[in-house]
Amino acid sequence: MADQTPARHRSLLDAVADETERVHAAIGTRTVTATSADGGISVAVSADGTVHDWRIAGADAHTNRLVASLVGLIGQAHTAAQQAIRTELDAISDREEVRAATDAARDALARTPVTPSSAASNDTWDEDYYEYEYRGKSRIAAPE
Repeated sequence: MADQTPARHRSLLDAVADETERVHAAIGTRTVTATSADGGISVAVSADGTVHDWRIAGADAHTNRLVASLVGLIGQAHTAAQQAIRTELDAISDREEVRAATDAARDALARTPVTPSSAASNDTWDEDYYEYEYRGKSRIAAPE
């Protein structure tokens, strides 16, 4: 049984990784369209903030160029903002104390044995407490 546990964990991790990749792809490709109350303006945007399409009913060429420029500038600003955050996160992760804490956590996890019997144990689960909390009642309060 112990020999199968790591294989199951790898399988679970592979499934999570596959699902994460699918969701990440959907963030950039799945679009939702919003339309103004009068139906004159619509915009299709993905969860990452990218404008994929826009329409202005009855717009002339100048208005279309103006909106296209505006959407392009928003995209540039969005990319720059994301890069600024990445730069800040990289600076944090490069700090010696953060690397030391990350390494210590990684080492501790590597030394922690996986024991299926402890996961199956119900000693830490307090069913009565769960029932009171689930119903929105305090454990201290008297039952109704």
